[in-house]
Amino acid sequence: MDNVKETIRKHLKALLVFIQKRGIVLGILAMLGVGYELAASGRPQEQLNTDQQVTFHQEEAYLQDFLAKSDHPEVGVNLEELLEFKIGDATGGPSTKGTTPEALVKKLGGAKQARLESKATTQLLRLSYGTTQDGRDRYQFEFTHMKDGYYLTAIQGYQPTSKDHLESKQLKKVAFTNLASGKEKTGMKLEDILQKIGLPQSLLLNHKDGKTAIVLTYRAQEGLVFLTLQAQNDARYHLVKVE
Repeated sequence: MDNVKETIRKHLKALLVFIQKRGIVLGILAMLGVGYELAASGRPQEQLNTDQQVTFHQEEAYLQDFLAKSDHPEVGVNLEELLEFKIGDATGGPSTKGTTPEALVKKLGGAKQARLESKATTQLLRLSYGTTQDGRDRYQFEFTHMKDGYYLTAIQGYQPTSKDHLESKQLKKVAFTNLASGKEKTGMKLEDILQKIGLPQSLLLNHKDGKTAIVLTYRAQEGLVFLTLQAQNDARYHLVKVE
């Protein structure tokens, strides 16, 4: 505490001398700078844990295990297969760990692209598969670093495919608002939604409010529509919200 007081006293003394020599305006600017420096010195910085920090060499070697051998890999994964992967909770709950990247690559093969992304308090691993007609990644799998490795916490899909070869349909918003939504098993099942209104433009699969949820984005004639479905006890996804 005494050291902090002494530091403040020295800064203020230097500031008064500066004001006398340079004038009031410059003195105010200097005061702001001193205040920011003191605030920064007393504020704890968010950093990755030591076991989460990687060097470029380590990163490059680690990611090689997940990449496809072909220069232009195209993996034919469909929407129904995505639902077979376990989605974990990004908060790291012990009972909600998702599929590992090793298990995903074993099932789908090597990814088109693999990269690590550092966040303030954790690190993400992203594996990309497939290409759409407009050149975008068809699927991206997001793994969150936990204490003992990476676990799947989200799947993003653009122009997803289906084993039933369903196509997107140009519909008005009323076609979506008329879908039956509700809690538990009262909402319309995912299979029935796909059969009635076709494939979505994009999807997001993650863990939310204690359950695995899937958000389907459709482009209606009047704009975008978002359907939220949750996994229920019958192992099916049921519609709970239309926006």
